[in-house]
Amino acid sequence: MAERLDVAQRLAEGRPAVEHTQSYMRACRLLGYEHPDLTSHPAQIRDWYDSEDGLDLRALDGDCAQLRAAAAAVMEALRMQRAQVDELAAAWSGPGAESAVQFLQRHCDAANTAATEVRAAAQRCESLRDNLWHLVDVKVATAIAIDDRTLAHRPAWLAAADTVTTGVGDRQTADELVQQQIKPHVDNDIRTDRLSAMRSTQAGVAASYDMVIDRFVAAAPAYFGIPDELRTGRAPFQPAPASALEATAALAPAAAFPHPAVDPAPAAAPETPTTQAPTTTPGAPAPPTPPISDLGTGGLGGASAMPSGPSGVGSRAGLDGLGGLASRIVDAMSGLLGSAAERLNDPSGLDDPAGTEDPFEPDDNADDDDDDHESDAEPEKPEDIQTIEAQEAKPVDGPPPAAGPPPGRRTAAGGRTAG
Repeated sequence: MAERLDVAQRLAEGRPAVEHTQSYMRACRLLGYEHPDLTSHPAQIRDWYDSEDGLDLRALDGDCAQLRAAAAAVMEALRMQRAQVDELAAAWSGPGAESAVQFLQRHCDAANTAATEVRAAAQRCESLRDNLWHLVDVKVATAIAIDDRTLAHRPAWLAAADTVTTGVGDRQTADELVQQQIKPHVDNDIRTDRLSAMRSTQAGVAASYDMVIDRFVAAAPAYFGIPDELRTGRAPFQPAPASALEATAALAPAAAFPHPAVDPAPAAAPETPTTQAPTTTPGAPAPPTPPISDLGTGGLGGASAMPSGPSGVGSRAGLDGLGGLASRIVDAMSGLLGSAAERLNDPSGLDDPAGTEDPFEPDDNADDDDDDHESDAEPEKPEDIQTIEAQEAKPVDGPPPAAGPPPGRRTAAGGRTAG
């Protein structure tokens, strides 16, 4: 006896009955019997019987076991998810909590639908497995039962069918036996009962598969909601508009936005400041002009004292302007100091005419008593005041005027120029 769900072994048990029926049908066909479902080709009876050959119900049984396990796992996950929803509702409150709980509850509902369908799929597959096994078993049992109806006549019928088929033996006696006994059996039992059982088995197998497939197709789908931010293929994130960023920057403290570093000014080729040399009397020595480096360390208080920054004062252009201004100041001072020195060396030069006194010359009586100084000091002449105002009113940016020898200055020949 074949084990349950062993289709191959069960079919093997009914195959001898099929071979008997095939021998009867072949002999009847040679003697003129025709039926489209029985005599279309020599192996048609065997084809009807082997329609379920290769069916592996044990594999289907294994699928049912896996579906059962999956259904159990899904139900356990659903139980845990529902417990977590309850914990979330207890630990969190407010509108956000309500929205989250509702979202997770919808997930629980979808999971419940999925778990129900998995469990139903396991049941459908189990039903398919049992139905297929029942159909195969009934078909085999029907084939064996129909063959057993002729158990008493089987040896003689098989010998007569073999003689008609091969032509070996008493052909006349065999032909009469086939015509009188075997052909009525084929036309009644085989064509009616056996053929109906084969057709019923094939139709039952197809109906079993269709029923399960239809139930799978008709199953309600389960949808698990996903937030729009987590969906694949969504539009890329758009940055905030510039107006929003400006509003945020206005509200934020100034220290939160560091100032960008100012790019240093490009290095330029050094340029020599061009200043107009003062005009001197032929034969007189030209006053020395200190270089820019001397001005930066001496007369202007050093380079470190000059400010630097984006205003350009400490840049190359600023140094050129300061250097030109300092050159003009030094030229004017050297001319005045040189005139005063010559006047001190020449006693006759002490009595300079009015309007030629150097305003930058220190007072010789500075060390005397204040009362003597007040009594000896002479009032400034109008010409001296005009000279000082004229020197202070010289434009800084323009070139210095051509300076001739001061009044009362001696020439190289030792003579005295007219005042």
